[in-house]
Parts: sequence; structure tokens; C-alpha cells
Amino acid sequence: MSKPNNSTIPNIIRVHSGKTYIAGVNAYTQANNQLCDLANLSNSSSKVFKTRLKAWFKDKPSNERLNHFKLLELGRYLSAILMNPLEYGAIPFVDMLYLTIDVPESVVSSLSMAMKSVPTEHFKLYKTGTTKVLKNYKDVYQRFAMFDNQMSSKIIVYWGIHPKVREERPKQRLVKISLNPARHSPAEITAFFEWFKSLLGDDAQHIMEVANITRLDIAMDLIGVPLPYLLVDRTNVKLRSYYLNEKAKKSRVGTQRFGSPKSSKSYVYDKLRKYLDLRICNVDLLVYDTAKKRYVPISRLERVFKFADSKNPISLAQLEKAPYFLKSTVFYNPMILMFLNATQRDRVEKYGFSYWYHMINWKRWKLSRLLLDNRTLDVNDDQLKSVQVAALIRLKKLILEA
Repeated sequence: MSKPNNSTIPNIIRVHSGKTYIAGVNAYTQANNQLCDLANLSNSSSKVFKTRLKAWFKDKPSNERLNHFKLLELGRYLSAILMNPLEYGAIPFVDMLYLTIDVPESVVSSLSMAMKSVPTEHFKLYKTGTTKVLKNYKDVYQRFAMFDNQMSSKIIVYWGIHPKVREERPKQRLVKISLNPARHSPAEITAFFEWFKSLLGDDAQHIMEVANITRLDIAMDLIGVPLPYLLVDRTNVKLRSYYLNEKAKKSRVGTQRFGSPKSSKSYVYDKLRKYLDLRICNVDLLVYDTAKKRYVPISRLERVFKFADSKNPISLAQLEKAPYFLKSTVFYNPMILMFLNATQRDRVEKYGFSYWYHMINWKRWKLSRLLLDNRTLDVNDDQLKSVQVAALIRLKKLILEA
């Protein structure tokens, strides 16, 4: 991974400056989400904002165990983020989109040749062929074409559904497009879908408007929040699981999952660790100390909607009507950890709070009253919903107006 560029991100946390923190967070946000509305980026800092930054970051916190005083400051910092998300760079964005499009038979039969005509200014054809060559592929399509932009972010087109599926759906000739919109500029998305719509003929606009959204991921990063101390839960799920951070010196949770892996679900994971493991070099990470590679922690909240088998399917024309990504999500004050013994805290750090509380801690009743006794953190749902809807409308327009 390339070292963070200090000319772009000045010693952000070390100087306790609201302005330098904002500059760093804005640089990270724009690199992480190329569709970010610049109007959502913070450009001023309140006195409360500066106070919260200095109190939380003065000791350069990471994933190490926090004492009572640091838990108190983390609770205040996290509460400030959740109530003023845009000021702290917590901006919801679209992290994955699957479109399933019912196209004419003539389009399907011509796709193999058409894939070679993608606009070369923005993309190159990286790979195409039978889906048998794709690792762990389990979908119903038989052919694919994979396109790269200059940052090696991919858009994949699948077509030619399996004969057995065609027997069940004789009138459908489906094409699927998958992409991470945040990894593509507005110009790239416009160019790609303008090209794709040119393949669909005179009815292209209607075909795209009624295309089904079969998967939609909406994510938000909490910068400066260590994952083991992000006490989050989903109140409407029964299945919970966790994955350890394999690179950590001691057993620590790396990912928490809420819901079934086969349907809509939520994840909370260590995004900083993922960047470091994948050696992603096009996103400048926030640092305490460049020489020692001491990075500011980043936790990501991600909601994965799978509408394929939903009773309430959503078309591209209705994209902004997708459910709110934090619906039924509860945040607890990290101060709760003060009331746990050393063994309990070890387990929370290893499994994540929700998995430990619901799946391991059989004496939940002892903590239940504490959780209900003013230990939940308020969230500015109105602001977050507004930003989510605006992001979905913007993406829809880029595709449909291409």
C-alpha cells in the first residue's frame, strides 16, 4: 500500500485541529465514494466539534483496551457523530448495485460481439467468456463480460440464463449488471449506461426504468471508532455471526453480521483492516504517525438489501424508495463495558457485542435493565435518511438520463 500523502492529509489528529481533520476526512470521503455530493462535505467546525475531537483523539486511540475515562470520551464522540453525521464525515453512500434487466432476444444474442464496443475512454474489456471460469460463481447466467476503469474497479455484465431456468421463465431474457457505484465517477457511469442503452433499441428507456434492483448495498463509515467498541445491534434479526480479525495480535472481531447470509442483512466491520489487507492504494488513510504506520480506526456499517425474492420488489425508477439502511439498528453507549468483568469484556472484543449478548451471554437479564436505562445513543435519522434518498436519486438519474 502506498503511504498516505501528507500534503493531502496533514497530520490530522496530532494537531487536534478541526480544519485539518475536516481536510483529511473530506479527502478520504471523496476517494472512497466518487459519487459523493460535495455539498455534504463539512467545511466548518463548531466549538463542540473541536472539543470532541481533542478529547477523543489526544491519546491516539486504536483497538487497544480502553479505560473508563476513554470509554466516556468515546461515548461522547460516537454520540456526536450519530447526531451530527455530516459534520464528522459519516455520509451514507451506495456501495453495490445489481440490476436485472429483461431485454429482447435479439439483444441477448448479440451481446458477445457488443461487449467489445464499450467506450475505451473510460473502460477496457478485462475478461469475457463462460461463467464456469469465475471462482465460487453460483448464479444462473452462462456468460459474462468484465470491464475495468483506470482504478481497476469493475462493472460486470452477465447474460444467457441456464436452459433449466429458461424453461421456468420462457418469456424472460435476462441480463444482470453488477457494479460498485462508489468506485466509479459520474462520467464513467454515464458513459457505460449510455453505451449499454444503445444496445437496447428504441425501447431502451422503458426497459431500464422497469429493471429490477436485485441487490443494493448502502454503507457509512465511522472514522475514529474502533470496531470492538462499536456496540451495535439489530432488533429484528435472529441470526448473528462474527469473523475474527486474523491479522490482530489477539483474538478480536473483524466483522459482525446480522441476519441470514442468503437474504437481506447488515454488516459492521473493520474497514481500516480491509484497506490494509487488500493493499488498496487509491484511498489515503488517516494517520497518527506516518513513519510507524499508526492509522486512525475506521468502522463501517453496511446494509445489504436483496430484493430478488422480496414481496416488495423495487425497480430502477423507484430506487430512492429503498428502505432506510439503519432501520431497526440500535447503538449502545460504550460506557456499558464498565459494568462488565474482564472475561466478559474479552468476549465482547472477540465476538462483538451483539453476538456475545444474544448468543453467548446466557444471563442477559442482568444486563437488560442497564441497556434499557438510557444507554442507547440517539441517531439523527432524518438527516441520514435525507442523504440516503438524495444519493439514490442521483445514481438513478446518472443511469436513466445517460
